[in-house]
Amino acid sequence: MTFFTHFSELSSINPVMPFDGQNLTLILIGLISALIPLIIAIPLKEKGRRNVLIGVVVLIVGLEIARQIWALSLGRYDFAEMLPLHLCGMQIILMPIMLKTNKSHWRTFVYLTALIGALAALLFNETILEKYPLWHFQSLQSFIIHGLIMVVPLYDIIWMKFRPSFKDLPFAIIFMVYLLIQSIIINAITSGNYLFASYAPKNTPLELVEGIVGSTLYIPVMFGIVILIWVLQLLPFYKRRSQA
Repeated sequence: MTFFTHFSELSSINPVMPFDGQNLTLILIGLISALIPLIIAIPLKEKGRRNVLIGVVVLIVGLEIARQIWALSLGRYDFAEMLPLHLCGMQIILMPIMLKTNKSHWRTFVYLTALIGALAALLFNETILEKYPLWHFQSLQSFIIHGLIMVVPLYDIIWMKFRPSFKDLPFAIIFMVYLLIQSIIINAITSGNYLFASYAPKNTPLELVEGIVGSTLYIPVMFGIVILIWVLQLLPFYKRRSQA
Protein backbone atom coordinates (compact mmCIF):
# COMPACT_ATOMS: atom_id res chain seq x y z
CA MET A 1 0.00 0.00 0.00
CA THR A 2 1.72 3.17 -1.24
CA PHE A 3 0.11 5.33 1.48
CA PHE A 4 2.74 4.09 3.97
CA THR A 5 5.63 3.33 1.57
CA HIS A 6 9.00 5.02 2.02
CA PHE A 7 9.75 7.53 -0.74
CA SER A 8 12.78 5.53 -1.91
CA GLU A 9 10.45 2.68 -2.86
CA LEU A 10 7.77 4.75 -4.54
CA SER A 11 7.67 4.55 -8.32
CA SER A 12 5.56 6.29 -10.94
CA ILE A 13 4.42 8.94 -8.49
CA ASN A 14 3.92 12.66 -8.76
CA PRO A 15 5.74 14.05 -5.70
CA VAL A 16 4.87 17.34 -4.07
CA MET A 17 6.88 20.17 -5.62
CA PRO A 18 7.44 23.65 -4.16
CA PHE A 19 4.17 25.58 -4.30
CA ASP A 20 2.49 23.34 -6.85
CA GLY A 21 -1.16 22.30 -6.50
CA GLN A 22 -0.36 19.46 -4.12
CA ASN A 23 1.84 21.68 -1.96
CA LEU A 24 -0.79 24.41 -1.75
CA THR A 25 -3.41 21.82 -0.80
CA LEU A 26 -1.20 20.51 2.00
CA ILE A 27 -0.52 24.06 3.22
CA LEU A 28 -4.28 24.64 3.30
CA ILE A 29 -4.76 21.42 5.29
CA GLY A 30 -2.15 22.63 7.78
CA LEU A 31 -3.82 26.04 8.13
CA ILE A 32 -7.25 24.42 8.62
CA SER A 33 -5.73 22.21 11.32
CA ALA A 34 -4.49 25.35 13.04
CA LEU A 35 -7.82 27.13 12.72
CA ILE A 36 -10.03 24.38 14.17
CA PRO A 37 -8.84 24.65 17.83
CA LEU A 38 -9.23 28.44 17.74
CA ILE A 39 -12.83 28.06 16.58
CA ILE A 40 -13.66 25.27 19.04
CA ALA A 41 -12.58 27.50 21.93
CA ILE A 42 -14.90 30.41 21.07
CA PRO A 43 -17.91 29.36 23.21
CA LEU A 44 -15.85 27.83 26.03
CA LYS A 45 -14.93 29.13 29.47
CA GLU A 46 -11.36 29.29 30.78
CA LYS A 47 -11.21 25.68 31.98
CA GLY A 48 -12.66 24.37 28.73
CA ARG A 49 -10.21 26.41 26.70
CA ARG A 50 -7.28 25.05 28.66
CA ASN A 51 -8.58 21.52 28.08
CA VAL A 52 -8.64 22.20 24.33
CA LEU A 53 -5.02 23.39 24.52
CA ILE A 54 -4.05 20.25 26.41
CA GLY A 55 -5.88 18.17 23.81
CA VAL A 56 -3.97 19.84 20.97
CA VAL A 57 -0.63 19.15 22.66
CA VAL A 58 -1.63 15.52 23.29
CA LEU A 59 -2.57 15.20 19.61
CA ILE A 60 0.81 16.67 18.57
CA VAL A 61 2.63 14.13 20.73
CA GLY A 62 0.43 11.33 19.35
CA LEU A 63 1.11 12.32 15.75
CA GLU A 64 4.86 12.29 16.38
CA ILE A 65 4.63 8.89 18.05
CA ALA A 66 2.70 7.67 15.00
CA ARG A 67 5.52 8.91 12.75
CA GLN A 68 8.08 7.07 14.83
CA ILE A 69 6.02 3.86 14.71
CA TRP A 70 5.64 4.26 10.94
CA ALA A 71 9.41 4.56 10.46
CA LEU A 72 10.13 1.60 12.72
CA SER A 73 7.50 -0.54 10.96
CA LEU A 74 9.30 0.00 7.65
CA GLY A 75 12.41 -1.57 9.12
CA ARG A 76 14.53 1.36 8.01
CA TYR A 77 14.70 3.77 10.93
CA ASP A 78 17.20 6.49 10.02
CA PHE A 79 18.71 8.23 13.03
CA ALA A 80 19.90 11.02 10.73
CA GLU A 81 16.32 11.99 9.88
CA MET A 82 13.78 10.56 12.29
CA LEU A 83 14.81 11.83 15.73
CA PRO A 84 12.50 14.65 16.95
CA LEU A 85 15.36 17.12 17.22
CA HIS A 86 14.30 19.91 14.89
CA LEU A 87 12.60 22.83 16.62
CA CYS A 88 9.17 21.51 15.72
CA GLY A 89 9.99 17.97 16.81
CA MET A 90 11.27 19.23 20.15
CA GLN A 91 7.85 20.72 20.84
CA ILE A 92 6.64 17.28 21.95
CA ILE A 93 8.83 17.87 25.01
CA LEU A 94 8.72 21.67 25.27
CA MET A 95 4.94 22.00 25.09
CA PRO A 96 4.18 19.51 27.88
CA ILE A 97 6.80 21.30 30.00
CA MET A 98 5.06 24.59 29.19
CA LEU A 99 1.67 23.21 30.24
CA LYS A 100 3.03 21.55 33.38
CA THR A 101 5.04 24.49 34.71
CA ASN A 102 3.05 27.41 33.25
CA LYS A 103 6.31 29.37 33.49
CA SER A 104 6.65 32.52 31.40
CA HIS A 105 10.08 31.61 30.00
CA TRP A 106 8.84 28.27 28.66
CA ARG A 107 5.69 29.81 27.19
CA THR A 108 7.79 32.51 25.55
CA PHE A 109 10.27 29.99 24.17
CA VAL A 110 7.44 27.93 22.66
CA TYR A 111 6.01 31.12 21.15
CA LEU A 112 9.35 32.13 19.65
CA THR A 113 10.21 28.69 18.25
CA ALA A 114 6.94 26.91 17.48
CA LEU A 115 5.22 29.73 15.62
CA ILE A 116 7.96 30.66 13.16
CA GLY A 117 9.37 27.13 12.96
CA ALA A 118 6.05 25.52 12.10
CA LEU A 119 5.16 28.28 9.64
CA ALA A 120 8.50 27.76 7.87
CA ALA A 121 7.83 24.01 7.78
CA LEU A 122 4.43 24.58 6.19
CA LEU A 123 5.92 26.79 3.49
CA PHE A 124 9.25 25.00 2.94
CA ASN A 125 8.78 21.38 4.01
CA GLU A 126 12.01 19.71 2.94
CA THR A 127 10.87 16.40 4.46
CA ILE A 128 8.06 16.11 1.90
CA LEU A 129 9.04 18.19 -1.12
CA GLU A 130 10.22 16.20 -4.13
CA LYS A 131 9.80 12.94 -2.15
CA TYR A 132 6.18 12.16 -1.31
CA PRO A 133 2.80 12.72 -3.01
CA LEU A 134 -0.07 14.55 -1.34
CA TRP A 135 -1.95 11.38 -0.43
CA HIS A 136 0.68 9.81 1.79
CA PHE A 137 0.92 9.28 5.54
CA GLN A 138 4.13 11.30 5.86
CA SER A 139 2.72 14.24 3.87
CA LEU A 140 -0.56 14.49 5.76
CA GLN A 141 1.05 13.84 9.15
CA SER A 142 3.70 16.49 8.58
CA PHE A 143 1.38 19.30 7.51
CA ILE A 144 -1.29 18.55 10.12
CA ILE A 145 1.21 18.38 12.98
CA HIS A 146 2.93 21.59 11.89
CA GLY A 147 -0.43 23.36 11.67
CA LEU A 148 -1.17 22.25 15.24
CA ILE A 149 2.31 23.21 16.47
CA MET A 150 1.89 26.65 14.95
CA VAL A 151 -1.47 27.26 16.64
CA VAL A 152 -0.39 26.37 20.19
CA PRO A 153 1.42 29.69 20.91
CA LEU A 154 -1.30 31.62 19.06
CA TYR A 155 -3.93 29.86 21.14
CA ASP A 156 -1.96 30.65 24.30
CA ILE A 157 -1.99 34.35 23.38
CA ILE A 158 -5.55 34.60 22.06
CA TRP A 159 -7.46 32.43 24.53
CA MET A 160 -5.14 31.98 27.53
CA LYS A 161 -4.20 35.69 27.50
CA PHE A 162 -0.45 35.04 27.68
CA ARG A 163 1.81 37.95 26.76
CA PRO A 164 5.42 37.12 25.78
CA SER A 165 8.05 39.44 27.23
CA PHE A 166 11.54 40.64 26.39
CA LYS A 167 12.58 39.61 29.91
CA ASP A 168 12.50 35.98 28.74
CA LEU A 169 14.65 36.61 25.65
CA PRO A 170 18.01 35.92 27.42
CA PHE A 171 16.73 32.50 28.53
CA ALA A 172 15.57 31.78 24.97
CA ILE A 173 18.96 32.71 23.50
CA ILE A 174 20.95 30.68 26.06
CA PHE A 175 18.70 27.63 25.68
CA MET A 176 18.86 27.92 21.90
CA VAL A 177 22.67 27.96 22.04
CA TYR A 178 22.52 24.76 24.08
CA LEU A 179 20.16 23.13 21.54
CA LEU A 180 22.41 24.23 18.68
CA ILE A 181 25.53 22.73 20.30
CA GLN A 182 23.59 19.55 21.04
CA SER A 183 22.48 19.33 17.41
CA ILE A 184 26.01 19.87 16.08
CA ILE A 185 27.22 16.95 18.22
CA ILE A 186 24.31 14.69 17.24
CA ASN A 187 24.72 15.62 13.58
CA ALA A 188 28.37 14.58 13.76
CA ILE A 189 27.35 11.21 15.19
CA THR A 190 24.37 10.50 12.92
CA SER A 191 25.39 12.44 9.77
CA GLY A 192 22.09 14.27 10.20
CA ASN A 193 21.10 17.90 9.78
CA TYR A 194 19.10 18.65 12.92
CA LEU A 195 18.33 22.33 13.41
CA PHE A 196 19.85 22.64 9.92
CA ALA A 197 23.18 23.12 11.66
CA SER A 198 25.14 21.08 9.09
CA TYR A 199 23.90 22.75 5.93
CA ALA A 200 20.93 24.72 4.63
CA PRO A 201 17.95 22.63 3.47
CA LYS A 202 17.06 22.71 -0.21
CA ASN A 203 14.28 25.01 -1.48
CA THR A 204 14.35 27.25 1.60
CA PRO A 205 15.48 30.83 2.35
CA LEU A 206 18.34 29.34 4.38
CA GLU A 207 19.75 27.92 1.17
CA LEU A 208 19.96 31.48 -0.16
CA VAL A 209 21.62 32.68 3.05
CA GLU A 210 24.27 29.97 2.89
CA GLY A 211 24.88 30.75 -0.76
CA ILE A 212 25.55 34.40 0.09
CA VAL A 213 27.65 34.11 3.26
CA GLY A 214 29.25 30.69 2.69
CA SER A 215 29.33 27.61 4.88
CA THR A 216 31.77 29.11 7.42
CA LEU A 217 29.49 32.02 8.36
CA TYR A 218 26.25 30.11 7.81
CA ILE A 219 25.59 29.15 11.46
CA PRO A 220 26.39 32.54 13.10
CA VAL A 221 24.43 34.43 10.43
CA MET A 222 21.51 32.01 10.73
CA PHE A 223 21.55 32.43 14.52
CA GLY A 224 21.61 36.21 14.14
CA ILE A 225 18.60 36.06 11.83
CA VAL A 226 16.75 33.91 14.35
CA ILE A 227 17.36 36.43 17.15
CA LEU A 228 16.23 39.28 14.88
CA ILE A 229 13.01 37.39 14.10
CA TRP A 230 12.47 36.80 17.82
CA VAL A 231 12.86 40.51 18.55
CA LEU A 232 10.27 41.27 15.88
CA GLN A 233 7.95 38.68 17.41
CA LEU A 234 8.24 40.33 20.83
CA LEU A 235 7.93 43.94 19.69
CA PRO A 236 4.11 44.05 19.46
CA PHE A 237 3.82 42.99 23.09
CA TYR A 238 6.46 45.48 24.19
CA LYS A 239 4.46 48.31 22.62
CA ARG A 240 1.29 47.20 24.33
CA ARG A 241 3.05 47.09 27.69
CA SER A 242 4.49 50.57 27.11
CA GLN A 243 1.06 51.97 26.28
CA ALA A 244 -0.58 50.34 29.29
